[in-house]
Amino acid sequence: MKLIHTADLHLDSALANFPAAQAKERRAELLNTFRRMVEAADEQGVCAVLIAGDLFDSPRQIRKRTVKTVLETISRYPNIQFYYLAGNHDGGADLFEDGEPLPENLHTFSKKWSSYRLENVVITAAQNPAPETLSLDPKDVNILLLHGQALETFSASGTDEIPLYAYAGKGVDYLALGHYHSSTKYRVDDRAVACYAGTPEGRGFDECGSKGYILLEVTPQNQVKYTFVPFAQRTLHDVKLDISGCTKQSELESRAEAALAGIPSDDLVKLTVCGELDPDFEPDYLRIDRRLEDFWFARRKDEASPLIRPEDYRDDHSLKGEFIRLVYADEALTKEERDAILRLGLQALYGKEIDL
Repeated sequence: MKLIHTADLHLDSALANFPAAQAKERRAELLNTFRRMVEAADEQGVCAVLIAGDLFDSPRQIRKRTVKTVLETISRYPNIQFYYLAGNHDGGADLFEDGEPLPENLHTFSKKWSSYRLENVVITAAQNPAPETLSLDPKDVNILLLHGQALETFSASGTDEIPLYAYAGKGVDYLALGHYHSSTKYRVDDRAVACYAGTPEGRGFDECGSKGYILLEVTPQNQVKYTFVPFAQRTLHDVKLDISGCTKQSELESRAEAALAGIPSDDLVKLTVCGELDPDFEPDYLRIDRRLEDFWFARRKDEASPLIRPEDYRDDHSLKGEFIRLVYADEALTKEERDAILRLGLQALYGKEIDL
């Protein structure tokens, strides 16, 4: 038996960090990835799709046509059962309440533990449940859907926290988690493993790297095998361009090209300039910025710190020397504040556009 574990699709996200046209296109891609995933499930003979929360981003901004597309997609594959647990973003509201009956193959969960059976596999979930009230038959293959922040050790649990230790010895085989946007796994006990599927598509540069879903396979020996499947239409990359020791424009551009090499043009890139910049080197980012235009979306951020030796400017009577001495004379500044002031000030002195 095969199942797909997914979560955190965040359909209809605002995507406010993108230009309006690209945000609209990206929202359409997020929805299309859900459809592609269901098509892949059908092609692979998957019998169930487990959605561990945050299918939608916010009840306030969900479009009716998005909900309609989701329901139509589910209805189109009656051979696949869909189990949907609401998350902290889309929880608390009946997102499918429009007067029309839900597809027969779509199953939802309330605040109380409830279970559905697929042959010898039992799928159980609840919104913000109490672990101590969970009762499972250890003879079954038990899969839990949970949404929240996993805790491996004892803590005063909040409403959105999952105390994994509380599920040890409960006869659980697999905990399908949602909320954390990167694929991650935890060992709960000798029998159970807990996994975050992560978001199927990155939406910002805090969601870089490979994204997809988890393919589960229940073996004839009642073991649950799990495999992460990369599936995103586009990948986000946070690329570091270290310019420490760079003194020539050609070397700067060569380093940038090496840092960007191999990234597909359909992807999204944030190029972060870092390291220590020789104050006598005036980098020109024009050609690098033009290279970034090759990607579907890209931006450059300057976090390089000026490499300053105060003693070198003790007798420097230039405006730059005076500026550097004044900054170093202010003992109230932290190193981070000093580096930021030096970077911005030197950009202004060199007549460069100031990158905040």
